Amino acid sequence: MQNASTPSSRQTIGVSLVDGDSTIRHARQLMLRSEDYDVRSYATCAALLADPRSRDYPCIILDLEMEDVDGLALLREMRGSGWRGKAILLDGLDPGSAMLIEAERHGDTLFARNIGNRALLTEIASSIDHGWAGWNAED
Repeated sequence: MQNASTPSSRQTIGVSLVDGDSTIRHARQLMLRSEDYDVRSYATCAALLADPRSRDYPCIILDLEMEDVDGLALLREMRGSGWRGKAILLDGLDPGSAMLIEAERHGDTLFARNIGNRALLTEIASSIDHGWAGWNAED
């Protein structure tokens, strides 16, 4: 159900969700869909990269605690293939880490993996409001 503060135009906003934990991925996917986001979920970074439609989605939620994940390499490859969205990285990285510094340089954000639903929704809306509107206007 859509709440009064939720813009109806969000129904066309896509979010890519990458999480190796199927239980968490499914729960977040259901939550995002209940908020009218168009969600594509992936168990691996390779699956995200293999899906050409993932470049059309303005936001990637990426769990960095998966095996063999190099989140920055994934984002570099996505950006190199034309994606200009924002990423929400979920992990417990130390402030000042190289990954955090590079992520912030691109407007991406880092949160603890156990971020709550409201905080995650707020961050998605913020990342789309600041990063995607200009992209759509250019296309």
